[in-house]
Amino acid sequence: MLGFPRDESALPELMAEVCRISLDFLADARNADVVNTQPHHRTIQSAMPEQGIGGLAALATYWENYGESHTRSTGPRYFGFVTGGTTPAALAGDWLVSVLDQNVATERHSVAAFIEAQTLSFLADLLRLPSGAFHGVLTTGATAANLVGLATAREWCGEQNNVSIARDGLQAAPPVMVFCASPHSSIVKDLGLLGIGQRNFINVTCLPDREVFDLQALEQALGTCPSTCRIVVASAGTVNSGDFDDLVSLAALCKKYAAWLHVDAAFGAFARCSSQYAHLVEGLELADSITADAHKWLNVPYDCGIAFTRHVTLHERAFSADAPYVPMEGQLPAFMNRGVEQSRRYRALPLWMTLIAYGKAGYRELIERHCGYAQRIAAWINESPSFQLLCEVRLNLLVFRYFKDACSPTALAELNKQVLSNLNSSGELYITPTTYKGEYALRLSISNWMTQVEDIDRVTAALKRAAD
Repeated sequence: MLGFPRDESALPELMAEVCRISLDFLADARNADVVNTQPHHRTIQSAMPEQGIGGLAALATYWENYGESHTRSTGPRYFGFVTGGTTPAALAGDWLVSVLDQNVATERHSVAAFIEAQTLSFLADLLRLPSGAFHGVLTTGATAANLVGLATAREWCGEQNNVSIARDGLQAAPPVMVFCASPHSSIVKDLGLLGIGQRNFINVTCLPDREVFDLQALEQALGTCPSTCRIVVASAGTVNSGDFDDLVSLAALCKKYAAWLHVDAAFGAFARCSSQYAHLVEGLELADSITADAHKWLNVPYDCGIAFTRHVTLHERAFSADAPYVPMEGQLPAFMNRGVEQSRRYRALPLWMTLIAYGKAGYRELIERHCGYAQRIAAWINESPSFQLLCEVRLNLLVFRYFKDACSPTALAELNKQVLSNLNSSGELYITPTTYKGEYALRLSISNWMTQVEDIDRVTAALKRAAD
């Protein structure tokens, strides 16, 4: 036990060293290699040390051994997946979260639950959702937020048949039928967790060369569905290509055929911040449940997802787990009864900090700037004899490939794999591969607050070198 009192007295020195390491790391974010693609061989130790070495020594050991083994995903040229960085305000909030160490399960004499409720209200306003119509919870990410939305939808399905599936199980209701066109992998995972089944969804035809519902095919599927338990899962920004379902038409079909509309809008929801791009997500306000991710385009630290629903009573019934030792008094929601976790990190604070710090105008500028950068790269690709776009650039995401005449699909795929390897190993940028219409492709998503026009120029220069 001697180590704990010793570290308590050494805490100022320990925190000062963390601050020094952090500021040095961040200062190099714009110029350091984005990733180190060389393989690393590490051995996991089976035995934990019997005697500790103290916080300062542990910090030094970690940084000396592993400090150079982190991606620069916090920096301006990490374009993989849909990865935001961490704004200065969000970083400050996140540091404070660990200092305060609040458990946001219920109100319980802490302001933390109020800050989460206020943050959710800010988010609803940012997304232009009708005032007071949606309630929600912050989650670990879109996977958990989709789980919240689908679990609430499952409970609604039971409600249509006068049963509670959360209480009585799936066997108490007719089969839950889920309709998808291009679902994110987290949707499939969640269907397994909910007992509906990872393979037990109706894969509706997409429009040609798109990743969105063919509305005629969906109407036919809904019209012939024998079950009264129907859930339609829409995409507002597919992660693969950035495509958007027609939410207004989907909402009309769901109303006609008594189906729940869940919208996975992990990053696409924030198109509503800008009048230039809000049309892509028209009808989001008509959804029964919505998923978004704050650690994507809002640029807060991992992890932070957002779940909204119109049906708060069903939402809380799906997740309620009261215990006699947990006080429930207070005017605010018991957020432990709105999500998977009972004990919950104070993840609202970094989000509250960044929303207060930069406001609607700041995020509107961020969205428009990033989309402008995507169009700038798209224009360069369209003029390049060596690259071609594979789909329309609707928001902040590009799908493209290296192209060579008289090259077989197999050979072209191998060439693109080599181009991708050359790009990422250069340290100039990091992008990820994908498959689009059955073809190997390159994918670039712009989400980091630090990205500036000079970074985009470095991207096009790197692409040109890779093609030579």
